[in-house]
Amino acid sequence: MITTEADIAALLQKEQANNGAILSWSHWGDRRYPDWNGFTTALVLRALRHIPISNTSLLPIREQALDFLFQCEQPEHSGSFRFWPVNRQPDWIKIPPSADADDTAIYALELARHGRLKQSELRRIACCILVPHRLRYVETPSPPWLRSGVFLTWLGLPKERINIVDCCVNANIVALLAYAGLTHLSGYQEACGMIETAILWAGNSWSHARSITPFYPHPIELRYAVEHAIECGADLLKPSLQRLYECTWAADESDNFSVIERPLCGSAYSGVFWTSRNVQIARTRMKMWSPIVSAISESQKANAF
Repeated sequence: MITTEADIAALLQKEQANNGAILSWSHWGDRRYPDWNGFTTALVLRALRHIPISNTSLLPIREQALDFLFQCEQPEHSGSFRFWPVNRQPDWIKIPPSADADDTAIYALELARHGRLKQSELRRIACCILVPHRLRYVETPSPPWLRSGVFLTWLGLPKERINIVDCCVNANIVALLAYAGLTHLSGYQEACGMIETAILWAGNSWSHARSITPFYPHPIELRYAVEHAIECGADLLKPSLQRLYECTWAADESDNFSVIERPLCGSAYSGVFWTSRNVQIARTRMKMWSPIVSAISESQKANAF
């Protein structure tokens, strides 16, 4: 049973590649492949964020993981990041995805949190890479929660290609902006407003909730992203978190196997998805360190804010 930081470290040491990436599994129909990508690696770092950086058992794992995140940087666009390093995607991925706003926000924040990026560099990423890639206008027909000014997912996508908006992606960008002290920038209020509107629209409908997070097959990831964003200083999302605690689709499962096999991310709406027991175990065992979540009992959540 994994109960301590040392136990977590022992597990991660077994499942961390020599380049620092942490194991996940990609699922495509009946097929299942081991995969090492920056997204899963960064989410493990996020899950362990409340354990002191000086923790000796986790320090080398963290350092190697951070090294790998830098390897995922888009070579021709400093500060933007991809799911995998260039030309190191799995063999079954024929056309590797380009850099995207979600990976960029998640990786950059972890690199800054652990001292690998200066605050000035984080702000440059926000101002020069993320903020320029926003939805300029809403075409019809469109989802009722969508609004102009929010963040698009793909960076540098040709205009003729559809660039999907995802509420979880926007929550991760909001977290970076709050952490960097840039809540005054364009996109911040629009993203927070969209997230709240989308949650209200989804209600307790699984299909509606699934549609507001197209790149996240299980919409509970939106709750985790919003909790994290609030920890980073995004107070504007507190009403959204209140509402998420009231949604059945954002409730934690009690079955440990279900949690471990729960999708973390995937292609838009369908197709391939990824799971990682490393992320889920780190989340489950490290909740006691969270100043936002663990201090709020289940009976208190409805009135937390």
